[in-house]
Amino acid sequence: MTSRIAIVGAGPVGCAAAAFLARDGIAPALWSPTGRRVRRHAGRASFSCSGAVAGEVEVEWLASPERLAEFGVVLVCLPADAYASVLGPLNALWRPGQHVIVSGALSLAPLWIAAAAEGVQVSGWGTTLTTTHFQPDGSLHVNPLRSRIDMATVGPLDPSEARQLCADLFGDRFVAADNLLTPTLANINPIAHAAEVIPNLTRMEAGEAWSLFGHFTEVVGNMAEALDVERRAVAQGFGLEVPSLRQHYARSYHVPEGPLHTMAAAITANGMSPNGPASLQHRYVLEDAPFGLAFLEALGHAAGVRTPVLSACLGLLAVAYGRDFRADNFLLDALDIAGGGADALLARCAAAASPAS
Repeated sequence: MTSRIAIVGAGPVGCAAAAFLARDGIAPALWSPTGRRVRRHAGRASFSCSGAVAGEVEVEWLASPERLAEFGVVLVCLPADAYASVLGPLNALWRPGQHVIVSGALSLAPLWIAAAAEGVQVSGWGTTLTTTHFQPDGSLHVNPLRSRIDMATVGPLDPSEARQLCADLFGDRFVAADNLLTPTLANINPIAHAAEVIPNLTRMEAGEAWSLFGHFTEVVGNMAEALDVERRAVAQGFGLEVPSLRQHYARSYHVPEGPLHTMAAAITANGMSPNGPASLQHRYVLEDAPFGLAFLEALGHAAGVRTPVLSACLGLLAVAYGRDFRADNFLLDALDIAGGGADALLARCAAAASPAS
């Protein structure tokens, strides 16, 4: 197992990954274009943690993105709306033999990276390692690691080797799929966040402090269930099965399966609910609408599966924000999602998950 791992992104997900690695005796390095959430001094970055990892965490800080070439493994923990501006330039820096892992990969980003970086192994996770958030005092609250993370890979490594590398770093929780579409469709964030934020847009606009799962009422649960039905129908349109939103919450928050609003109440009672967004300029919309909802809608069109609730959510958000979120996703054109139909896209993603010949 290599201990030379760098993390791109010093937000809550990147810092949480660094905290788990440091806890287990692996020395990660961090690079971010801003690093505003961490304290930096003399080539080191530090932050305080509570929850599943507690105490002060200190790691190496990389002063320039060029230094990422020094690391055999790079874990990308960026919101999808930073793919073009941050990840795009990095595609010119990857070197053959590196393993680039995209945490919570949206819109088939691993295909895009692999096309730009010959000889690089690129894996995509269907979700993040954990749920985590920065608290008002600046410390990071980290919840336990998820019990299951779906993944797929493209490049010279056998998929089982890529899975084992992830397991060596973060434990035996990774389920390797033979198609990159599987972890993409297993990502529940876009639909969950849409159901959570649309009824609470005025709270976001007013900058209120509100509990995300504390306000996950039966109405929100109804929206989330309907969106989940459409997500799984799109997966079935490609001949794929993915875990339900209920299963995901049970694995992520360690609560019994049941109606979604009941599960949300248990998550809140266990002290695991973060606050909801306190601004309209939040990734729950700016990332998840174009790179999640619009992408799911496009996959539905390719597979001949109707997604009326999902499309309605996109329409409501477009009116509220005054912007076309479908046009914000450059990967729809870059990967030619509409071209060739479902069979062609499925074949591309299946071939990508196999070792290169």
